[in-house]
Amino acid sequence: MSGTFEARAGGETKVLVVEDEFFIADELRRKLTAAGLLVLGPVSSNEGALDLLEQQRPAIAVLDIHIGGTRVNPVAAKLRQLNVPFVLATASSPHEIASDPVLAGAVILEKPTDLDRLIEIVRRVIK
Repeated sequence: MSGTFEARAGGETKVLVVEDEFFIADELRRKLTAAGLLVLGPVSSNEGALDLLEQQRPAIAVLDIHIGGTRVNPVAAKLRQLNVPFVLATASSPHEIASDPVLAGAVILEKPTDLDRLIEIVRRVIK
């Protein structure tokens, strides 16, 4: 994967977290950090995530589909352009996701998210 050096800082794998609910974002940050991953964010808007992607490239991202009253599609499109995989942690229906070409094919974890399963998926995807 191009950008592998950027995605790993000091042996830590960078994970972008895009989530607008504070308590969920904080729980994701704590769990991912405890698993030895370097969290970029969490960020709560498309603009914040896109700005962060201009500065750093993650190895993977965890995205909520609905953030700040809008969809995370601009971030997902940028991640696809950068060849960065992403996991959707969402309450959205699988049908809604499958019908969206930018989000289709992503790994989906329903909310409330099983954080141990999320860590397992993140590790599997970045190998």
